[in-house]
Amino acid sequence: MALSLEEVEDLIDSWELDPRVDTVVPAHQLLATMAVGDPGRIDVLQVIADHQSMRGDVDAALSTLDQAGAATDEENDVLQAMRVSYLIGAGRGEEAEALLRELRRRGSNLPREALERVAETLEESGRLREAMRWFTLGLRDLHPLEDVPDFDEEQALIGRRRVRVALELPPDHYDALALATLDRRRAR
Repeated sequence: MALSLEEVEDLIDSWELDPRVDTVVPAHQLLATMAVGDPGRIDVLQVIADHQSMRGDVDAALSTLDQAGAATDEENDVLQAMRVSYLIGAGRGEEAEALLRELRRRGSNLPREALERVAETLEESGRLREAMRWFTLGLRDLHPLEDVPDFDEEQALIGRRRVRVALELPPDHYDALALATLDRRRAR
């Protein structure tokens, strides 16, 4: 019997939080028991691919993502953002450009996870103006003077602020909210 999505997520969290566990080993073991379409299968593939990429094996990471099979539009967007991240992170940005253009066309329709991954990748590669635009897309539903940001919006606010500081841009309302968010986090 297939595990529920919640059970898969709990397993992944337990591996990721235990420094004694090489996450890839139990992830591969779990993946071997799963069929395309099983709840959490794409999450397991993402964990494996992230670890492969972190270890410098980008081609293996891309191949792992190719095993996703049938996926929702949102999952496909995240997988595409992961491909962009791996390629740019490996210094293969020219291979990522077509994928990045396709994601850019979808813009504000992208899930936050995809937006954040692309923004952080662009920031890490020194493409700060582009990163700022991607972080800002993650704030599409947030009015900086009226709304309280949720966790994902907080991440986008802080990332956007970091990039704007690096670009030496004057603070705006989103930056003020980012600073308030950081203060709130420090007070916890």
